[in-house]
Amino acid sequence: IHETGFTNPIDEAIRSYKKLDVSDYKKLDEIPYDFSRKRLSVLVSKGEEVLIITKGALSNVLSICKYVDTKDGHIEIDSVVEDILQKYRDLSQQGFRILGVSYKIHDKTTLQKEDEINMVFLGFLVLFDPPKPGIIKTINELKGLGIALKIITGDNKHVAENVANQVGFTNPRIVTGAELSQMTNEAFSQNVNNIDIFSEVEPNQKEMIILALKKNGNVVGFMGD
Repeated sequence: IHETGFTNPIDEAIRSYKKLDVSDYKKLDEIPYDFSRKRLSVLVSKGEEVLIITKGALSNVLSICKYVDTKDGHIEIDSVVEDILQKYRDLSQQGFRILGVSYKIHDKTTLQKEDEINMVFLGFLVLFDPPKPGIIKTINELKGLGIALKIITGDNKHVAENVANQVGFTNPRIVTGAELSQMTNEAFSQNVNNIDIFSEVEPNQKEMIILALKKNGNVVGFMGD
């Protein structure tokens, strides 16, 4: 509710899911989302208490957490991090998109990136974004016209594979953004035509993928949100 910066369907889904009374909370500061941190933080106060609340890609939220909030109080995150990651993988493989949320009590009324440390992991935000009805028919029509479909997404590879299977891909070849960054330009150029899904990619990598496809002689059209 208090965040600014990029507007997207995920935030709209979170805001519209349940109406919460946050009238007692006052926004003090914010560090907006960016594509290197892959998270955002908002500083709010309620009475005398000041809180940092952070939301973002799960791994980027876990990386700044020292504790986990449980019904019995805070525990060290190292003792349960593998359970958290396994739950994340299980949900992702079912096609759910996962964000992480963390918080901590803060002793200042301003916020810096350096303050995103020793946070308390609160849990997941779990979202479902199913393919549009009729998409398999559309993809088959494209195939009939000689048009190959590739998926480029910032979602993790488990979600991307689940969605690909839903829309008719068979044994798709998936490459992550991290794997792309390890490829030489020559290796990438040789392989780009055979890759079906590019997952966990950065915005600048999307342009790199499209340019590589075009350099290989393809006529490329790009659609996205």
